[in-house]
Amino acid sequence: MFKRLFPPESSRYQHIQNAFKEIDVDTINRLEILFPMWIMFAFQHYLVKSYDIAIYRFMEIDLNRDYLFSMITEDLIGVLNILLHSLLFLWLMKKFESFGLFRIVKMDSQTNFLLFLSIYSLIDVMVFGKMMFPLALLILVLYLLYRSDSIQIKIISILFTVLALILSLCQDEPIVSTATMVYLPFLVVALIGKSEQYLHYAQKYLLLILFIFLSTKELWFGFIGLGYFLFFYSYHYFSSNEKYNWLKFDSNY
Repeated sequence: MFKRLFPPESSRYQHIQNAFKEIDVDTINRLEILFPMWIMFAFQHYLVKSYDIAIYRFMEIDLNRDYLFSMITEDLIGVLNILLHSLLFLWLMKKFESFGLFRIVKMDSQTNFLLFLSIYSLIDVMVFGKMMFPLALLILVLYLLYRSDSIQIKIISILFTVLALILSLCQDEPIVSTATMVYLPFLVVALIGKSEQYLHYAQKYLLLILFIFLSTKELWFGFIGLGYFLFFYSYHYFSSNEKYNWLKFDSNY
């Protein structure tokens, strides 16, 4: 579609290309690795809304128009939360070279950020309750898969994923439980398969699966995710005339 509307030889393509080239490449790379954090914040937002609905039903308060208006307001707060945190972390990454504290393990910035998110999400369990713990385990799984491709790490990742599935089922939480059941076969194939491509899929599809099921509950986040994809698709097309590989989530800078 982009090639039909903006062929590379057209003046429209050149104008947009010049605009995208003004954006710093490091900023693009840093922005790309923030998506796991967006999923974590969107899930936190979903939990808060679930708690609110449970309280209203317990108090036998009708879910009237005023309440629906408050839900829309909360969704706007969720969007602002992601936006402000993204700006904050982009500034911190630039200021401190992607959290220099984690540079001691000599990994790329993406894995460093996943390590930070793993710690952050585990701390969040104390704030948002036990329903946050299964997602924290999945973020930890993602970090482990990027940290090493050893058989031991793959086995540990499967065990953590099974634990996340059991906990989310016991808590009757539909998003993580369903997403985990869909994702678990990718880990099993990565363990028994000989090709590195299987591990690659296990790394990439976890975020996609979580995004799909989370968007069924938080529609606003679905639009954010689509906007994220559209932006990077446009950036790669107009800056280098390349197709954006959404599975590529391993930038080094």
